Amino acid sequence: MIRTLLVGFGFSATTFHLPFLQQLSEFSLAGVVSSRPDDVKAVVNDVPVYASLAKALAADNFDLVVITTPNTLHALQARQALMNGVNVLVEKPFTLSGDEADELVSLATRENKKLCVYHNRRFDGDFLTVKSLIEAGTIGNVKRLQSRFDRFRPHPRNRWRENAGPGAGIFWDLGPHLMDQTVQLFGVPKQIHADVQITREGGESDDSFDITLFYGDKTVLLGSSPHQANTTLRFDLQGTAGSYRKLGLDPQEDQLKQGLTLDHATFATESESAYGEVADGEQVTKHPTQNGDYIGFYQQLARAITQGEALPADAESVVPVIRLIELAFESAETGKVMPVYLDMKANN
Repeated sequence: MIRTLLVGFGFSATTFHLPFLQQLSEFSLAGVVSSRPDDVKAVVNDVPVYASLAKALAADNFDLVVITTPNTLHALQARQALMNGVNVLVEKPFTLSGDEADELVSLATRENKKLCVYHNRRFDGDFLTVKSLIEAGTIGNVKRLQSRFDRFRPHPRNRWRENAGPGAGIFWDLGPHLMDQTVQLFGVPKQIHADVQITREGGESDDSFDITLFYGDKTVLLGSSPHQANTTLRFDLQGTAGSYRKLGLDPQEDQLKQGLTLDHATFATESESAYGEVADGEQVTKHPTQNGDYIGFYQQLARAITQGEALPADAESVVPVIRLIELAFESAETGKVMPVYLDMKANN
């Protein structure tokens, strides 16, 4: 089994990582780094709790470090783990700068260690469905894609993601997911324009964004709003042979929050009432949503570590995402459409 150190014990750690580390046979939770040991012991009482990553790495040998701490610590702690000869899975955003991302990719190569980013939404059922429709040619040549992640959170909350500071704000939270999915589908755009705003009274960090990616033959619109109380539009895919429209969010996050076990018959499956629709100009039909596969993310990570297979989200494939986010912030600040000069392509 892969002896794993979980760094951080907040929402991300307990929702998106702990269930897989505890329930999948490929992994063994061997330690937790947290400043709140009592909170950890209330949930997992059979593993040591360390006050810092440095103390954990000095006290034991681990095969994998999973980093779920605030965004400003991702690069620092990933570097620390790699330099101690440990494979790394780091939450998104990978880093807060493209230069840091490049540095960590190079370090992982030198140390001959795996460096993976937790872009679990490559394994959302709705995204897998969009990808399959494009690959099958069902909607013809893609001309326009709208991809949104809206919520109804009209009032700011007192937590680090919503307070002022580096790496805070909704764009650093949800932007990496939407940008990564787009790069996975279409590669790097030719131009980018961004509008990133604080729209809530008393807000300290951005809570709304609209991003336009120009590819020449197609346009992609990404966005998030805290004021959507209706069922959110998730995907609107338009092409020369038809379109696909999907409402609502992938069910896996809510299922994990509810404590649904990974072996439950309904885990990662979507009800028929939530299916999207494919239209071809003559008829509109319900299109089944593929099952999501967060389990597959962790299983692929295990095979990458033990058998040398490809990572589910290799860090090198995420570098363009960080560079595009940097350009988006520059566009939002200047109001300009920014040209994209990146020769990097995502690994599909």
